[in-house]
Amino acid sequence: MTDKNYSIVRYLDRVEPVDCPYGSVRRVITGGEGSANVHVVCVSKGKEHFHKAYDEVYYFLSGIGTLTLDSQAHELRPGTIVNIPAGTLHFLESDSDTPLEFIIFGSPPMSIEDDRAKPIKP
Repeated sequence: MTDKNYSIVRYLDRVEPVDCPYGSVRRVITGGEGSANVHVVCVSKGKEHFHKAYDEVYYFLSGIGTLTLDSQAHELRPGTIVNIPAGTLHFLESDSDTPLEFIIFGSPPMSIEDDRAKPIKP
């Protein structure tokens, strides 16, 4: 369906996690569906990267850590919301053995394999 004007209902417990280097991600709504990608991430660390033409909003559910945006460090804790415009260099790390759990809302909706959304290392 190419029309983005339709409702989507998904259940996190029905989405299989995909392993990544420092944890896992559940791609609940992705690949161009709906009005934004919605991924639930559980990681201890993320590698420094940016996205060419893909904006992200992070909403932190659990864990304590640090998010660095263009060389400026920010405290992370449950309830933190972060807007990351395309082109912003960013990475994060948990301050303990407890991973960070957060939701990523990515826009525009597209496959993570799309060159505009694919993480680019500096």
